[in-house]
Amino acid sequence: KAKGKKRYPCAYEGCEKTFSTSGHAARHHRIHTGQKPFHCTFPGCKAVFSRQDNSLQHYRTH
Repeated sequence: KAKGKKRYPCAYEGCEKTFSTSGHAARHHRIHTGQKPFHCTFPGCKAVFSRQDNSLQHYRTH
């Protein structure tokens, strides 16, 4: 962790992790909530993911 750089804490109570960007903190927060907002758009596929990059990687398998 670099000194003097802004850190973004996880908003989940009891979690002490911090991140270099607000996006990374938000992505991590979904670990605690179980939120999976990214759905595979392939027709008939019902797969869901917490991270967009994992959703896109999955989509390429079709």
